[in-house]
Amino acid sequence: MANNFKPETLCVQAGWSPTKGEPRVLPIYQSTTFKYDTSEQMARLFDLEDTGFFYTRLQNPTNEAVAAKIAALEGGVGAMLTSSGQAANFYALFNICQAGDHFVCSSAIYGGTFNLFGVTMKKLGIDVTFVSPDASEEEIIAAFRPNTKALFGETISNPSLEVLDIEKFARIAHSQGVPLIVDNTFPTPINCRPFEWGADIVVHSTT
Repeated sequence: MANNFKPETLCVQAGWSPTKGEPRVLPIYQSTTFKYDTSEQMARLFDLEDTGFFYTRLQNPTNEAVAAKIAALEGGVGAMLTSSGQAANFYALFNICQAGDHFVCSSAIYGGTFNLFGVTMKKLGIDVTFVSPDASEEEIIAAFRPNTKALFGETISNPSLEVLDIEKFARIAHSQGVPLIVDNTFPTPINCRPFEWGADIVVHSTT
């Protein structure tokens, strides 16, 4: 979908480009499995050598279209759906961090995310340091360690409504050689697109 379309058009049209004979409106695919003519085709899919769908738990055309729509709205290059916003936060960090690693996070975040990071992920050996989003760049940088792998914040915190200085957080993250992950649930890409302010990864709870 062309990047010069307005957000209103992307909301309606992005993610689904039907070809001749396909429905204009994306159908909801309810199948759990998909048919192929040869086992070799399936093998290529399982080995990630080919694109397509083989089991809906991993991906299906409906999910792919929704992910593509969100990526287009955010101005990203790709997206994936998870079962919840907390799952998205978890995967965003767990793909970067492993046991023994550390990340820095704004203290002004949703309570469920605070608990996920401060309690659950610590049980997996991933440590976090919470910092005030209003702290100076020097104070936030002081929270970094040699094993720090990411910086995390919420565009607008839930429920305290504190607005994250994304540019400041991006400068800090990039000066330390780590990505900035931003939860953009509250404003949505209609009101803020964190990539345009320096974020590297954007997550949502789409509810």
